[in-house]
Amino acid sequence: MTPATNVTWGVPPIALALLMIGVSSSGSACKAHKREDSSALAPRVEPATPASVAARLGIDAAVFVDAVDTMDPPAPPGDLKEELERFVNLDICVKEKARLDPLVGDALRAIGYDTFLRDACRLLEAAKDPTHERCDSIDSSGMRVECKKWVAMISRVPAACPLDFEGLEARGRAVTCVAVASDDPRLCASERSLEPRATCDALTSRDDAKCAVLYGDRRAACAREVSRWRSLLLATLRSPLKPLPKLTATRGTLTVKSADGEMKETGDAGTLAPVVLHADVASEVAQGAVVVTSRDRARVELGMRGESTLSRVAHSPSGSTRLGIALVMEPNAIAKEPPKPVLERLELAIPGESTVVYPPATCDCRLTHVHVDRARGGEVSLLLEGTLSQGNRSYSIQLNLATFVRDVVEEGPDSHVLAPVHPLIKPGTTPAVGPGLKLQ
Repeated sequence: MTPATNVTWGVPPIALALLMIGVSSSGSACKAHKREDSSALAPRVEPATPASVAARLGIDAAVFVDAVDTMDPPAPPGDLKEELERFVNLDICVKEKARLDPLVGDALRAIGYDTFLRDACRLLEAAKDPTHERCDSIDSSGMRVECKKWVAMISRVPAACPLDFEGLEARGRAVTCVAVASDDPRLCASERSLEPRATCDALTSRDDAKCAVLYGDRRAACAREVSRWRSLLLATLRSPLKPLPKLTATRGTLTVKSADGEMKETGDAGTLAPVVLHADVASEVAQGAVVVTSRDRARVELGMRGESTLSRVAHSPSGSTRLGIALVMEPNAIAKEPPKPVLERLELAIPGESTVVYPPATCDCRLTHVHVDRARGGEVSLLLEGTLSQGNRSYSIQLNLATFVRDVVEEGPDSHVLAPVHPLIKPGTTPAVGPGLKLQ
Protein backbone atom coordinates (compact mmCIF):
# COMPACT_ATOMS: atom_id res chain seq x y z
CA MET A 1 0.00 0.00 0.00
CA THR A 2 1.41 3.32 -1.04
CA PRO A 3 1.73 5.69 1.93
CA ALA A 4 -0.24 8.92 1.74
CA THR A 5 1.88 11.95 1.05
CA ASN A 6 1.30 15.34 2.57
CA VAL A 7 1.25 17.35 -0.68
CA THR A 8 -0.97 20.38 -0.88
CA TRP A 9 0.49 22.12 -4.01
CA GLY A 10 0.82 25.39 -2.08
CA VAL A 11 -2.87 25.39 -1.13
CA PRO A 12 -3.82 25.24 2.57
CA PRO A 13 -5.23 21.79 3.48
CA ILE A 14 -8.42 23.28 4.87
CA ALA A 15 -9.07 25.01 1.54
CA LEU A 16 -8.67 21.71 -0.31
CA ALA A 17 -11.03 20.04 2.13
CA LEU A 18 -13.67 22.70 1.59
CA LEU A 19 -13.20 22.44 -2.19
CA MET A 20 -13.67 18.66 -2.14
CA ILE A 21 -16.79 18.95 0.02
CA GLY A 22 -18.14 21.63 -2.32
CA VAL A 23 -17.52 19.50 -5.43
CA SER A 24 -19.15 16.51 -3.79
CA SER A 25 -22.16 18.60 -2.81
CA SER A 26 -22.47 20.02 -6.34
CA GLY A 27 -22.42 16.53 -7.87
CA SER A 28 -25.10 15.35 -5.50
CA ALA A 29 -27.24 18.37 -6.32
CA CYS A 30 -26.99 17.71 -10.07
CA LYS A 31 -28.11 14.10 -9.62
CA ALA A 32 -30.97 15.23 -7.44
CA HIS A 33 -32.41 17.29 -10.31
CA LYS A 34 -32.70 14.10 -12.40
CA ARG A 35 -34.95 12.41 -9.85
CA GLU A 36 -38.49 13.29 -8.99
CA ASP A 37 -39.18 14.07 -5.39
CA SER A 38 -35.52 13.42 -4.53
CA SER A 39 -35.94 14.98 -1.09
CA ALA A 40 -38.25 12.17 -0.10
CA LEU A 41 -36.19 9.37 -1.65
CA ALA A 42 -32.60 10.40 -0.94
CA PRO A 43 -31.16 8.91 2.24
CA ARG A 44 -29.77 11.28 4.86
CA VAL A 45 -26.02 11.63 4.41
CA GLU A 46 -23.96 12.29 7.51
CA PRO A 47 -21.28 15.00 7.13
CA ALA A 48 -17.78 13.73 6.53
CA THR A 49 -15.57 13.48 9.59
CA PRO A 50 -12.30 15.45 9.65
CA ALA A 51 -10.37 12.16 9.77
CA SER A 52 -12.09 10.83 6.61
CA VAL A 53 -11.49 14.10 4.75
CA ALA A 54 -7.81 14.01 5.74
CA ALA A 55 -7.51 10.40 4.58
CA ARG A 56 -9.17 11.20 1.24
CA LEU A 57 -6.82 14.13 0.66
CA GLY A 58 -3.76 12.20 1.81
CA ILE A 59 -2.79 14.77 4.43
CA ASP A 60 -2.12 14.70 8.15
CA ALA A 61 -5.33 14.93 10.19
CA ALA A 62 -3.45 17.23 12.59
CA VAL A 63 -4.34 20.16 10.31
CA PHE A 64 -7.89 19.75 11.60
CA VAL A 65 -6.87 19.75 15.25
CA ASP A 66 -9.28 22.60 16.00
CA ALA A 67 -12.16 20.59 14.56
CA VAL A 68 -11.38 17.38 16.43
CA ASP A 69 -12.00 16.99 20.14
CA THR A 70 -8.57 15.67 21.13
CA MET A 71 -8.98 16.01 24.89
CA ASP A 72 -8.41 13.06 27.17
CA PRO A 73 -11.47 12.02 29.17
CA PRO A 74 -11.55 13.94 32.46
CA ALA A 75 -10.22 12.30 35.61
CA PRO A 76 -12.61 11.32 38.42
CA PRO A 77 -13.66 14.50 40.25
CA GLY A 78 -13.29 13.40 43.84
CA ASP A 79 -14.05 15.94 46.56
CA LEU A 80 -11.36 18.54 47.18
CA LYS A 81 -12.74 19.41 50.61
CA GLU A 82 -12.43 15.79 51.77
CA GLU A 83 -8.92 15.50 50.35
CA LEU A 84 -7.80 18.57 52.28
CA GLU A 85 -9.28 17.16 55.48
CA ARG A 86 -7.37 13.90 54.97
CA PHE A 87 -4.08 15.60 54.11
CA VAL A 88 -1.43 15.10 56.83
CA ASN A 89 1.89 16.06 55.28
CA LEU A 90 3.77 16.06 51.99
CA ASP A 91 5.57 12.71 52.40
CA ILE A 92 2.43 10.75 53.28
CA CYS A 93 0.58 12.32 50.37
CA VAL A 94 3.33 11.31 47.92
CA LYS A 95 3.25 7.71 49.16
CA GLU A 96 -0.54 7.56 48.82
CA LYS A 97 -0.50 8.94 45.27
CA ALA A 98 2.45 6.80 44.12
CA ARG A 99 0.19 3.96 42.97
CA LEU A 100 0.11 5.20 39.36
CA ASP A 101 -0.93 3.30 36.28
CA PRO A 102 2.31 1.86 34.84
CA LEU A 103 1.83 3.62 31.51
CA VAL A 104 1.33 6.98 33.20
CA GLY A 105 4.53 6.32 35.15
CA ASP A 106 6.34 5.61 31.89
CA ALA A 107 5.06 8.86 30.41
CA LEU A 108 6.17 10.95 33.41
CA ARG A 109 9.59 9.33 33.32
CA ALA A 110 9.87 10.01 29.60
CA ILE A 111 9.31 13.74 30.01
CA GLY A 112 11.72 13.87 32.95
CA TYR A 113 9.22 15.13 35.52
CA ASP A 114 10.59 13.23 38.51
CA THR A 115 8.87 15.49 41.08
CA PHE A 116 5.38 15.34 39.56
CA LEU A 117 3.70 13.63 42.51
CA ARG A 118 5.47 15.81 45.06
CA ASP A 119 4.44 18.95 43.18
CA ALA A 120 0.87 17.70 42.91
CA CYS A 121 0.79 17.12 46.67
CA ARG A 122 2.15 20.62 47.20
CA LEU A 123 -1.16 21.85 45.75
CA LEU A 124 -2.92 20.26 48.72
CA GLU A 125 -0.23 21.47 51.14
CA ALA A 126 -0.66 25.08 49.98
CA ALA A 127 -4.47 24.80 49.97
CA LYS A 128 -4.52 23.29 53.48
CA ASP A 129 -2.78 26.37 54.90
CA PRO A 130 -3.40 28.92 52.12
CA THR A 131 -0.07 30.63 51.52
CA HIS A 132 1.67 31.52 48.27
CA GLU A 133 5.09 30.65 49.66
CA ARG A 134 4.37 26.92 49.50
CA CYS A 135 3.54 27.26 45.80
CA ASP A 136 7.00 28.65 45.03
CA SER A 137 8.58 25.22 45.65
CA ILE A 138 6.73 23.66 42.69
CA ASP A 139 8.97 23.01 39.69
CA SER A 140 6.35 23.30 36.93
CA SER A 141 5.45 26.91 36.17
CA GLY A 142 1.94 25.92 35.07
CA MET A 143 1.28 23.97 38.27
CA ARG A 144 2.80 26.79 40.31
CA VAL A 145 0.32 29.26 38.80
CA GLU A 146 -2.54 26.81 39.42
CA CYS A 147 -1.41 26.50 43.04
CA LYS A 148 -1.66 30.28 43.49
CA LYS A 149 -5.15 30.21 42.00
CA TRP A 150 -6.17 27.54 44.53
CA VAL A 151 -4.82 29.62 47.41
CA ALA A 152 -6.64 32.76 46.24
CA MET A 153 -9.98 31.00 45.61
CA ILE A 154 -9.94 29.07 48.89
CA SER A 155 -8.91 32.10 50.98
CA ARG A 156 -11.34 34.32 49.01
CA VAL A 157 -8.70 36.96 48.29
CA PRO A 158 -9.02 38.16 44.65
CA ALA A 159 -5.86 40.25 44.94
CA ALA A 160 -3.90 37.02 45.52
CA CYS A 161 -4.83 35.64 42.08
CA PRO A 162 -1.86 35.45 39.68
CA LEU A 163 -1.64 37.77 36.70
CA ASP A 164 -3.03 36.52 33.41
CA PHE A 165 0.39 37.20 31.87
CA GLU A 166 3.34 37.28 34.25
CA GLY A 167 4.79 40.77 34.54
CA LEU A 168 1.94 42.45 32.63
CA GLU A 169 -0.21 44.12 35.27
CA ALA A 170 -2.17 46.02 32.62
CA ARG A 171 -3.71 42.71 31.46
CA GLY A 172 -5.10 41.94 34.91
CA ARG A 173 -5.36 38.77 36.94
CA ALA A 174 -6.70 35.35 35.95
CA VAL A 175 -10.39 35.95 35.29
CA THR A 176 -11.95 32.79 36.72
CA CYS A 177 -9.77 33.00 39.83
CA VAL A 178 -10.90 36.59 40.51
CA ALA A 179 -14.56 35.77 39.84
CA VAL A 180 -14.56 32.74 42.18
CA ALA A 181 -12.50 34.44 44.89
CA SER A 182 -14.82 37.46 44.92
CA ASP A 183 -18.06 35.45 44.42
CA ASP A 184 -18.88 37.64 41.44
CA PRO A 185 -20.21 35.61 38.48
CA ARG A 186 -20.57 38.82 36.45
CA LEU A 187 -16.81 38.91 35.91
CA CYS A 188 -16.92 35.63 33.97
CA ALA A 189 -17.92 37.73 30.95
CA SER A 190 -14.23 38.71 30.76
CA GLU A 191 -13.19 35.21 29.69
CA ARG A 192 -12.48 35.42 25.98
CA SER A 193 -13.48 31.90 24.90
CA LEU A 194 -16.52 29.74 25.53
CA GLU A 195 -15.00 26.88 27.54
CA PRO A 196 -13.33 28.92 30.32
CA ARG A 197 -16.35 31.26 30.42
CA ALA A 198 -18.76 28.35 30.93
CA THR A 199 -16.48 26.80 33.57
CA CYS A 200 -16.27 30.15 35.36
CA ASP A 201 -20.08 30.52 35.33
CA ALA A 202 -20.49 26.99 36.65
CA LEU A 203 -17.94 27.41 39.47
CA THR A 204 -19.20 30.77 40.68
CA SER A 205 -22.79 29.52 40.73
CA ARG A 206 -21.85 25.96 41.88
CA ASP A 207 -24.18 24.71 39.14
CA ASP A 208 -22.96 22.23 36.52
CA ALA A 209 -26.00 23.03 34.37
CA LYS A 210 -23.96 26.03 33.19
CA CYS A 211 -21.71 23.52 31.40
CA ALA A 212 -24.53 22.62 29.00
CA VAL A 213 -23.22 25.04 26.36
CA LEU A 214 -20.19 22.76 25.90
CA TYR A 215 -20.01 19.35 24.23
CA GLY A 216 -18.32 16.03 24.73
CA ASP A 217 -15.30 15.81 26.98
CA ARG A 218 -15.16 19.58 27.39
CA ARG A 219 -18.58 19.54 28.99
CA ALA A 220 -17.53 16.63 31.19
CA ALA A 221 -14.35 18.51 32.22
CA CYS A 222 -16.43 21.53 33.19
CA ALA A 223 -18.83 19.40 35.25
CA ARG A 224 -15.85 17.73 36.92
CA GLU A 225 -14.53 21.07 38.14
CA VAL A 226 -17.89 21.94 39.69
CA SER A 227 -18.22 18.55 41.36
CA ARG A 228 -14.67 18.74 42.75
CA TRP A 229 -14.93 22.28 44.09
CA ARG A 230 -18.60 22.60 45.10
CA SER A 231 -18.44 21.52 48.76
CA LEU A 232 -15.20 23.42 49.39
CA LEU A 233 -16.53 26.65 47.89
CA LEU A 234 -19.72 26.37 49.93
CA ALA A 235 -17.68 25.75 53.09
CA THR A 236 -15.48 28.81 52.53
CA LEU A 237 -18.36 31.12 51.58
CA ARG A 238 -18.21 33.99 54.03
CA SER A 239 -21.75 35.24 53.43
CA PRO A 240 -24.70 34.15 51.30
CA LEU A 241 -24.57 35.24 47.68
CA LYS A 242 -26.45 38.47 47.16
CA PRO A 243 -27.95 39.84 43.96
CA LEU A 244 -25.42 42.06 42.24
CA PRO A 245 -26.22 45.05 40.01
CA LYS A 246 -25.85 44.52 36.30
CA LEU A 247 -22.54 45.41 34.72
CA THR A 248 -22.28 48.53 32.61
CA ALA A 249 -23.63 47.81 29.14
CA THR A 250 -20.72 47.64 26.73
CA ARG A 251 -20.83 50.14 23.90
CA GLY A 252 -18.34 51.36 21.35
CA THR A 253 -19.06 53.69 18.45
CA LEU A 254 -16.39 55.22 16.23
CA THR A 255 -16.86 57.83 13.55
CA VAL A 256 -13.88 58.59 11.31
CA LYS A 257 -14.01 61.39 8.77
CA SER A 258 -11.29 62.16 6.27
CA ALA A 259 -9.79 65.49 7.26
CA ASP A 260 -7.12 65.67 4.52
CA GLY A 261 -9.37 66.59 1.62
CA GLU A 262 -10.06 63.07 0.34
CA MET A 263 -13.49 63.09 -1.32
CA LYS A 264 -15.82 60.55 -2.87
CA GLU A 265 -18.91 60.71 -5.10
CA THR A 266 -22.21 60.54 -3.23
CA GLY A 267 -24.30 59.50 -6.23
CA ASP A 268 -26.34 62.69 -6.10
CA ALA A 269 -25.64 64.38 -9.43
CA GLY A 270 -21.94 63.59 -9.09
CA THR A 271 -21.47 65.72 -5.97
CA LEU A 272 -18.51 65.03 -3.68
CA ALA A 273 -18.42 64.56 0.10
CA PRO A 274 -15.73 63.72 2.66
CA VAL A 275 -15.04 60.03 3.27
CA VAL A 276 -16.87 59.00 6.46
CA LEU A 277 -16.60 55.68 8.32
CA HIS A 278 -18.99 54.55 11.04
CA ALA A 279 -17.87 51.48 13.00
CA ASP A 280 -19.17 49.50 15.94
CA VAL A 281 -16.11 48.75 18.09
CA ALA A 282 -17.95 47.38 21.13
CA SER A 283 -16.20 44.03 20.64
CA GLU A 284 -12.89 45.73 21.44
CA VAL A 285 -14.03 46.40 25.01
CA ALA A 286 -16.45 43.49 25.53
CA GLN A 287 -14.14 41.76 28.04
CA GLY A 288 -13.98 44.78 30.33
CA ALA A 289 -11.09 46.96 31.44
CA VAL A 290 -8.22 46.58 33.90
CA VAL A 291 -7.45 49.63 36.04
CA VAL A 292 -3.87 49.87 37.31
CA THR A 293 -3.51 52.17 40.31
CA SER A 294 -0.61 53.88 42.04
CA ARG A 295 -1.66 55.99 45.02
CA ASP A 296 -3.93 58.69 43.61
CA ARG A 297 -3.17 57.92 39.95
CA ALA A 298 -4.82 55.34 37.71
CA ARG A 299 -4.26 53.99 34.20
CA VAL A 300 -6.65 52.07 31.98
CA GLU A 301 -6.28 50.41 28.57
CA LEU A 302 -9.14 49.69 26.21
CA GLY A 303 -9.18 47.78 22.94
CA MET A 304 -6.18 46.48 21.02
CA ARG A 305 -2.74 47.58 22.10
CA GLY A 306 0.92 46.95 21.40
CA GLU A 307 0.98 47.89 17.71
CA SER A 308 4.46 48.91 16.59
CA THR A 309 4.92 52.64 16.19
CA LEU A 310 6.94 51.88 13.04
CA SER A 311 4.26 49.67 11.47
CA ARG A 312 4.09 50.05 7.70
CA VAL A 313 1.87 47.05 6.98
CA ALA A 314 -1.63 47.93 5.81
CA HIS A 315 -4.57 46.54 7.76
CA SER A 316 -6.47 43.88 5.78
CA PRO A 317 -9.09 45.44 3.43
CA SER A 318 -11.55 42.76 4.54
CA GLY A 319 -10.79 43.25 8.24
CA SER A 320 -12.77 45.26 10.72
CA THR A 321 -11.90 48.67 12.08
CA ARG A 322 -9.94 48.29 15.31
CA LEU A 323 -8.65 50.67 17.93
CA GLY A 324 -6.84 50.83 21.22
CA ILE A 325 -6.62 53.59 23.77
CA ALA A 326 -4.73 54.10 27.02
CA LEU A 327 -5.34 57.00 29.37
CA VAL A 328 -4.06 58.06 32.77
CA MET A 329 -6.14 59.74 35.44
CA GLU A 330 -3.85 62.33 37.00
CA PRO A 331 -4.63 64.09 40.29
CA ASN A 332 -5.79 67.66 39.88
CA ALA A 333 -3.57 70.45 41.25
CA ILE A 334 -6.69 72.14 42.58
CA ALA A 335 -8.03 70.50 45.73
CA LYS A 336 -11.41 68.74 45.52
CA GLU A 337 -11.34 68.86 41.71
CA PRO A 338 -11.84 65.54 39.89
CA PRO A 339 -8.80 63.79 38.37
CA LYS A 340 -7.67 64.98 34.96
CA PRO A 341 -7.70 62.43 32.09
CA VAL A 342 -4.55 62.42 29.96
CA LEU A 343 -4.37 60.53 26.66
CA GLU A 344 -1.27 58.31 26.73
CA ARG A 345 -1.71 56.20 23.59
CA LEU A 346 -4.14 55.82 20.70
CA GLU A 347 -4.09 53.19 17.94
CA LEU A 348 -6.40 53.23 14.93
CA ALA A 349 -6.49 50.51 12.26
CA ILE A 350 -8.70 51.20 9.24
CA PRO A 351 -9.19 48.44 6.63
CA GLY A 352 -6.73 48.82 3.77
CA GLU A 353 -4.48 51.33 5.55
CA SER A 354 -1.52 51.06 7.90
CA THR A 355 -2.22 51.51 11.59
CA VAL A 356 -1.93 55.04 12.97
CA VAL A 357 -0.30 55.13 16.41
CA TYR A 358 -0.16 58.14 18.74
CA PRO A 359 2.59 58.90 19.62
CA PRO A 360 4.52 59.45 17.32
CA ALA A 361 1.46 60.52 15.32
CA THR A 362 -0.09 63.80 16.43
CA CYS A 363 -3.46 63.89 18.13
CA ASP A 364 -5.22 67.20 18.63
CA CYS A 365 -7.82 65.50 20.79
CA ARG A 366 -9.86 66.19 23.88
CA LEU A 367 -11.30 63.73 26.39
CA THR A 368 -14.68 64.46 27.96
CA HIS A 369 -17.25 62.58 30.02
CA VAL A 370 -14.49 60.36 31.41
CA HIS A 371 -15.43 58.04 34.25
CA VAL A 372 -13.03 55.46 35.71
CA ASP A 373 -14.11 53.51 38.78
CA ARG A 374 -11.56 51.82 41.04
CA ALA A 375 -13.71 48.83 41.91
CA ARG A 376 -14.43 45.55 40.12
CA GLY A 377 -17.78 45.70 38.40
CA GLY A 378 -17.57 49.49 38.19
CA GLU A 379 -17.73 51.61 35.05
CA VAL A 380 -15.20 52.94 32.56
CA SER A 381 -16.54 55.34 29.97
CA LEU A 382 -15.20 58.18 27.82
CA LEU A 383 -15.82 60.40 24.84
CA LEU A 384 -12.86 61.36 22.64
CA GLU A 385 -13.03 63.92 19.82
CA GLY A 386 -10.31 65.48 17.72
CA THR A 387 -7.96 65.09 14.76
CA LEU A 388 -5.44 62.27 14.41
CA SER A 389 -2.64 62.90 11.89
CA GLN A 390 0.33 60.92 10.62
CA GLY A 391 2.32 61.84 7.50
CA ASN A 392 -0.07 62.94 4.76
CA ARG A 393 -3.06 61.28 6.44
CA SER A 394 -5.42 63.10 8.73
CA TYR A 395 -8.64 61.89 10.34
CA SER A 396 -11.34 63.65 12.30
CA ILE A 397 -12.48 61.09 14.90
CA GLN A 398 -15.20 60.74 17.49
CA LEU A 399 -15.05 57.80 19.87
CA ASN A 400 -17.64 56.83 22.48
CA LEU A 401 -16.74 53.87 24.72
CA ALA A 402 -18.19 52.26 27.82
CA THR A 403 -17.47 48.98 29.58
CA PHE A 404 -17.06 47.48 33.05
CA VAL A 405 -14.02 47.20 35.32
CA ARG A 406 -12.99 43.54 35.38
CA ASP A 407 -10.00 43.99 37.69
CA VAL A 408 -8.12 46.59 39.71
CA VAL A 409 -4.37 46.00 40.14
CA GLU A 410 -2.02 47.96 42.36
CA GLU A 411 1.21 48.77 40.53
CA GLY A 412 4.11 46.75 41.90
CA PRO A 413 7.36 48.27 43.17
CA ASP A 414 9.37 46.93 40.22
CA SER A 415 6.89 47.70 37.45
CA HIS A 416 6.45 50.85 35.41
CA VAL A 417 2.90 50.76 34.09
CA LEU A 418 2.38 54.39 35.05
CA ALA A 419 5.13 56.75 33.96
CA PRO A 420 6.85 58.54 36.87
CA VAL A 421 5.84 62.13 37.43
CA HIS A 422 7.26 65.07 39.33
CA PRO A 423 5.47 65.95 42.57
CA LEU A 424 2.73 68.56 42.28
CA ILE A 425 3.60 72.06 43.43
CA LYS A 426 0.61 73.84 44.88
CA PRO A 427 0.16 77.53 44.02
CA GLY A 428 1.85 79.87 46.50
CA THR A 429 4.28 77.24 47.84
CA THR A 430 8.03 76.92 47.39
CA PRO A 431 9.34 73.50 46.34
CA ALA A 432 11.98 71.85 48.52
CA VAL A 433 15.46 71.65 47.03
CA GLY A 434 18.47 69.57 47.93
CA PRO A 435 21.46 70.82 49.92
CA GLY A 436 23.77 73.09 47.96
CA LEU A 437 21.08 74.00 45.44
CA LYS A 438 19.06 77.16 45.11
CA LEU A 439 16.19 78.28 42.97
CA GLN A 440 16.99 80.81 40.26
